[in-house]
Amino acid sequence: MTGKNHNPSVARRISREIKRGESPESLLPLAKSINDPYYRSLSLVSIASSISSKKSKKIFESAFREVNNVNEEWRRTELLGKIAKNLKIMSDGNQKSRMFEKVLVLSSKGKEEATKDFVVKYSKNYPDELLETLLYHTINLKQYSFESSKAVIRIWVKRKPVDSLLAQLSVIKSNLRTRLFGYLHFQLSKSKIQIKPTALETALQADNSEEMLRYLVRICSSPSDLDLVASSVLDQSPAIMLALTARADRKGWAKEARAYASQAQETIDHLPISNEKEGLLSKLKITLDRLDAPLPEKPAIPFEDSDMVSKGKHTLGLYNTYGGKWNHPHFKAIFKATSLCSAFDLDLALIGFPSIETEKLIREVKKEMRLPNDGHLSILLALDRVRFFGDEIDETWAGTKVVTTANPDANKLELPDGRLCMIMGLGPKGLPKPFLKASDHHFELTGSNIAFETGTAMGSIAGHLYLM
Repeated sequence: MTGKNHNPSVARRISREIKRGESPESLLPLAKSINDPYYRSLSLVSIASSISSKKSKKIFESAFREVNNVNEEWRRTELLGKIAKNLKIMSDGNQKSRMFEKVLVLSSKGKEEATKDFVVKYSKNYPDELLETLLYHTINLKQYSFESSKAVIRIWVKRKPVDSLLAQLSVIKSNLRTRLFGYLHFQLSKSKIQIKPTALETALQADNSEEMLRYLVRICSSPSDLDLVASSVLDQSPAIMLALTARADRKGWAKEARAYASQAQETIDHLPISNEKEGLLSKLKITLDRLDAPLPEKPAIPFEDSDMVSKGKHTLGLYNTYGGKWNHPHFKAIFKATSLCSAFDLDLALIGFPSIETEKLIREVKKEMRLPNDGHLSILLALDRVRFFGDEIDETWAGTKVVTTANPDANKLELPDGRLCMIMGLGPKGLPKPFLKASDHHFELTGSNIAFETGTAMGSIAGHLYLM
């Protein structure tokens, strides 16, 4: 009953029985019979979270000991995230806080990247009163302080006043302070929360070096934000002026874009002749061409005039590992993928993407790529050759799942016959390890275990499928 394949079902049974009103303590023997430390720990936490604090202390201690017995780091991180979710039901506030802090300590015992992954994915489970503790912890990470602290700031802005957050960010000494204040400004603007002085003003006071100004330009959310950054530019840096122009153009603020382009032109003209000046002039010309001579709108290719086949030979799968809401990298990847699918007679499976209406997807792809049409996306959609999936695909539509990885399992390299769906990770992380492990077929593209960046991998996989 408690063999390897039954551990998850036993853990689910324990959780169900507790919800149905079964005495949690009566389920302890069943939990202890589980031979996988991952599911044993999770079940013990479910039981301990459902009984009084006096009786639960030793059970929690046993559960946390089991965490250390989980060998794979990614699996420990996932387990701690599920534990944090279970802790939310506890009624004893003091013990609840102690257990959450214990989970945070356990998440810090491995590599910093694992700590970052835990915070980014699971800090949403932490109660409001522990967000300060969580942020203090992330700020003091050496390598991943910015990315992990951003996750805490996103949650904080949605759930509680930012007064104490501002105080906590103000004591940071490095340029992390500027970057986090800039990111806070971006989140406050999205949530339509106003503070004085603005977080952007505070960021600019802390550091107005060119590196930081480049970052702050990217988080500007209004024309007045751009003006504020421009007023902080030392010697009217042409590089920053060009960055301001690009941001204004991207946001559709044509008047401001032209004004910054004019300032950039004037500054560049006063520079002595050099390779740097030539490079800036080249960038300025590209910018001015885009502003002054936009591409004419072309009508979308009528569906009935398309010679595209109604069904692809195989399927290209993109697994979204970026996280968060729709952003430029998502739209860019879909645009590239639809061009490849059109060229190589492939269908497109989009896995783990946020939900979006079809019309909005087409509109945003055109906008983000700054093109007169969406390429081949609308035709592929009309032919039902693009579909969205959650964690798993429908193989009856897409074909047999084959995951692509630079480190394949040698026992899974034999490809099946028939229609295939080759899935690649969208972004630098590659495919999630649980997804790789659960897949029966692995494919390594190069024969040399060399990892490609996203665009190169996408084109190579599409070409390989076409030739199969």
